[in-house]
Amino acid sequence: MKKLILTGLSLLFAITLTFAQQGTPEEKTTEIVTKLTEKLILSEEQQASVYNIILELTTTKYALKADTTLSEDVVKKQISILTATADEKITELLTDEQKPEFAKYIEERNAKKSKKKSTTELVK
Repeated sequence: MKKLILTGLSLLFAITLTFAQQGTPEEKTTEIVTKLTEKLILSEEQQASVYNIILELTTTKYALKADTTLSEDVVKKQISILTATADEKITELLTDEQKPEFAKYIEERNAKKSKKKSTTELVK
């Protein structure tokens, strides 16, 4: 019985660790740029510029989240400002045909965030 309980607890611990891993900023950036390339049909030059913008954003977000001296509200506010700035930079790189699709992408991303936020608030 004791072995069964310990096995169950270790399995639960292993699953928790698996979900806690976020990956590196480079992996996250590559994932985002791939999505944007599919949605917006970015040229290679645009992909490189967007990659640099998103890598800077992602690296900064990871650093902010790791900084334990900042409150959660301050971190969220700074991330929001950084994201808006990155969105503006990306919009400047896009053609007139790509801009409406990017606006749609931003709306979907924000809707997904607010849905995730409301789900976490229900859990608390």
